[in-house]
Amino acid sequence: MHAPIVEPSLRGKGGPVGPGFAGIVAALVQTPADLLAEANRPGRRPVLRLAALSMGAMIIVGLVVASFSGGSQMFVVPLKLCLGLTLCALLCFPSLYVFSSVAGAGQSVRETSLALAMGVSLIGVLLVALAPVTWLFSQSTDAPGVMGALHVIALIVSASVGVRLMSKVMRALNGRAIAGVRAWGLMFVVVMLQMTTTLRPLVGEFDGLWHTERMFFLEHWARASTPVTRR
Repeated sequence: MHAPIVEPSLRGKGGPVGPGFAGIVAALVQTPADLLAEANRPGRRPVLRLAALSMGAMIIVGLVVASFSGGSQMFVVPLKLCLGLTLCALLCFPSLYVFSSVAGAGQSVRETSLALAMGVSLIGVLLVALAPVTWLFSQSTDAPGVMGALHVIALIVSASVGVRLMSKVMRALNGRAIAGVRAWGLMFVVVMLQMTTTLRPLVGEFDGLWHTERMFFLEHWARASTPVTRR
């Protein structure tokens, strides 16, 4: 991995990333340029640390989402969200690398994976930051449609910030803006929204691990309006 050309908007202190989740979260939200520098240090594996952070964040978010219905959902939803985020990243990674390369980017596959891991991890961190708000609503409303809409809004807001970070990282790696990254980000968000439907039910009572019925996410949202009985 070559030394990145860090743009002013991608802040960094030039020092190593701190240990544990606290260190990598601080670098991700305050000094993301340090994560790029970390990848050039021998023995450092920031992508693995970011992946672990993403999974930990989605477990927390999954528990908050599942608290609306409780029961089996407290175990199933965190696993589904971890699986869903991983699949979204794997499904969209090839298009990110190919589209950016066609647009003139010169970063390697490894560097592209770091940019994607940083953006996805930031999405997870932001969803955790919004979790207290969504938890409050989950304990004070019985409308699954309302809760589903609230979680979708949180996801879209978090994803927009995460994609913005990816765009900055790609610019830092190439020394110039790469056309199409934010358009790719829109596709990534749509894939995440469809994944929430593929892995349904996330909000509401547990009714099986897998639904064979195929459904577009907008159709799923239209149906998710029947109140549930709280336990």
